[in-house]
Amino acid sequence: MSKLPVLALGLLLAAAVPSPSPSPVSQLRTIATVRATPYCTSLANHFNGAVAPMLANDRTLDNVSVQLDDVNQVFNKPDYQIRYADERAKLVNYVGNLQRNLPYMQQQINGLRLGERLTKDADQAKAIHMLAEKLQLAYNKQYQLSQDLLGVVHAMMDFRPGRDANSYENQLAEQNMPVEMRDVKSYLKFNGQRDVIADAEDKSADMALNIASKYCGVNP
Repeated sequence: MSKLPVLALGLLLAAAVPSPSPSPVSQLRTIATVRATPYCTSLANHFNGAVAPMLANDRTLDNVSVQLDDVNQVFNKPDYQIRYADERAKLVNYVGNLQRNLPYMQQQINGLRLGERLTKDADQAKAIHMLAEKLQLAYNKQYQLSQDLLGVVHAMMDFRPGRDANSYENQLAEQNMPVEMRDVKSYLKFNGQRDVIADAEDKSADMALNIASKYCGVNP
């Protein structure tokens, strides 16, 4: 499990007003403050600005994980036609939630990168650059998953299940079903992609805390 939520609750600048998130997220609680320099203010504001929607997307992906298991089993149910339409509608909603957060997240990561210009210390600039790259990796994987899931939505819209689950017509349709709808998680490498996201989030959490401690006088 990612430890990024711990950092999101901890790395806030007491003297700064955090940027608003584009979607409702849990209120971040201050458990540490950082020195109010332009460099440290940028770190606190933009890191947390990126983390909030990133965590919101992680929660959405938790729901998607459960739903994809349901999609894999939908044709084993007698009321599969209704379930199929319901699962498709849920997935459309989840993909929409993911994609709404992505632009703001990228904006905040870009803002974090600009922190390199707020210091004359080469080590500080390098540290912010590496942190932004690690967050960018997590973003890229969330973006890729959102696109992959959108592809599944389109495949589900194109596929029309037969009326009788045991009919020859439906069995033939299932044989012709796009591969991404037979074992969705496996096809998308869903769990593997989420592992990459969690690893990038964990490392970014460690990096941000290290920067705050080393250069911004963290005072828990």
